[in-house]
Amino acid sequence: MTESLPERLTIYPMSRRNHLAFSLAGVVLLLGGLLTMQFGWSLGGLLLFMPGFTLLLFGLFKQFEPKVSLEFTPSQLVWHLRHGQVAIDWSNIITLQSLSITDHRGATDLHYLGLKVWDRKPIIDQLPPRAAKSLFHEYRSLLHVALKEAIQRQESAAQLQEDLDTWVSPCGTRYQGLKGIFAARLAQLKQYLGADLYIPATSLDRHQDAFIQLFKQYQQAVQQQQWENQNSD
Repeated sequence: MTESLPERLTIYPMSRRNHLAFSLAGVVLLLGGLLTMQFGWSLGGLLLFMPGFTLLLFGLFKQFEPKVSLEFTPSQLVWHLRHGQVAIDWSNIITLQSLSITDHRGATDLHYLGLKVWDRKPIIDQLPPRAAKSLFHEYRSLLHVALKEAIQRQESAAQLQEDLDTWVSPCGTRYQGLKGIFAARLAQLKQYLGADLYIPATSLDRHQDAFIQLFKQYQQAVQQQQWENQNSD
């Protein structure tokens, strides 16, 4: 193995690092709100109680997310989800890129990275149904972006407004149920956003541009290692 290619590169998401701070801040505000209301200042207590409750829920929610979001190995890119994981062979990956749309206000960052692959079928095959359902709901924000993009292009957005329940892969495999619904949504988003899978920026451990640079460096190292292995046989 080349010196520049580590056996495993682990990504710890930034979004999970401060979950304890959010939880503690929420508890402090909740207690402050309760004490304030006991002294007769109801409005002030509510002003402390509401953001405290929100921060506490946010902190607890982040605590249940995977400690590791992504892993680079010499054979695969592994994306850890709340309900399972997806392992994508490097041979199936084309590129990873930042996503943005342009309108009258200029370019808007989507806070997602778009992963392009040669074939979505291996991803759908291994994706747990609960993960497919979770990602389907998470990608609703991207659906709204795709609708805006369709309007910007002056194209019909009728197909984007349909929740299809079946997807047929290029090789003819038919997917239904939760996997079919999610795969159909990916096909819809592909037409307007250009990627096959969307990784939220909250899963990263650094700025998007820096992460993309890291990704491409590792991908190039993998390709170099594969080339060396082929020539040594």
